[in-house]
Amino acid sequence: MTLHVSRRWLCLLPNQYPRLTSPIMTTDNLSMLKALLRSTAVLCVFLTLSLIAMLQHFILTLPKPAPDDISITDGIVVATGGQARIEEGLRLLSEGRASQMLVTGVGEGISRTSLKRTLSLSAPQIRALECCVDLDAAARDTIGNAHSAALWAEANGVTSLRLVTANYHLPRAKKEFQRALRATSLHVFAVIPPDLKLNTWYRHWPSAKLLAREYGKYLVSLVRI
Repeated sequence: MTLHVSRRWLCLLPNQYPRLTSPIMTTDNLSMLKALLRSTAVLCVFLTLSLIAMLQHFILTLPKPAPDDISITDGIVVATGGQARIEEGLRLLSEGRASQMLVTGVGEGISRTSLKRTLSLSAPQIRALECCVDLDAAARDTIGNAHSAALWAEANGVTSLRLVTANYHLPRAKKEFQRALRATSLHVFAVIPPDLKLNTWYRHWPSAKLLAREYGKYLVSLVRI
């Protein structure tokens, strides 16, 4: 069988179906694509450098321990989750900086006995732990820590409070505690974890990851209603 196609219809094919005869990529389109890719790459580099600069500023402005702060508060609250926090809280308590202390976020099954067994405590710290410390296992995050501290402060007549936590955690924790304890005078005490490499964080992956994650949480806390 022979298929006869009118010459008139053959002439219409390119106009009727331009995709069948148009080139896949013109020179102009290719140039535009390259320019778009270059712009995207430049934007990504700019955003990355900006985030690194913001993170570095966050790290440089972290609170530092204040050994000369001898102010006395009604209570101390330790937000658990990092090295040396409980030990420092007990040291302050044993030195008479407060008469009572709450350790919030300890987790289920944690007791004074288990803390004495797992922590390296001096005799004054042990006495302070046995006489004047309450443990809170309900809190699961910083917001929960602040909520538990507010309930504890109200139940114990605490009007001034010293918050003890890691220096990298303190900016976010302070904001959450200020939200929850609006009628309480809040003091802070920064603990520097022994394993945290603040000066060389960019060469120490665990420190870089910890600080970057905390900075992200801090930014979220700024916009949280």
